[in-house]
Amino acid sequence: MTRRTRNLGMVLCLLCAAMVTGCPNDRMSQSTTEAVDDSLIANKVTLALYSDKQVNGRGIRVESAQGVVELTGVVASTAEAQRAMQIAQQVKGVKAVHNRLRVQEGRQEPAPRTSSSTGKTRP
Repeated sequence: MTRRTRNLGMVLCLLCAAMVTGCPNDRMSQSTTEAVDDSLIANKVTLALYSDKQVNGRGIRVESAQGVVELTGVVASTAEAQRAMQIAQQVKGVKAVHNRLRVQEGRQEPAPRTSSSTGKTRP
């Protein structure tokens, strides 16, 4: 009887293990490495957007999942939305970009950036 109980316990453990490994991959079961990679990609895209003179990075939210970047938010023009998408596509590790940016007429264009020490406009 003890042997039979032990075998039943092993079968149940194997079934549980098979069910867990057979579950579809979602954000919660993502490995730590993938989560860090996606966070790094999102941060790189965000930094690139902030660094670009043609894009107002503050109005754009960046998310990344498995190398697929999603841009959301409001921009001043179609050209700004296209430039943001182009910048995101150029970041290493980005596999695809989903552009969900909305163009809002009348929204201010990015202001020229100035150096904090001299007050002069940067080229």
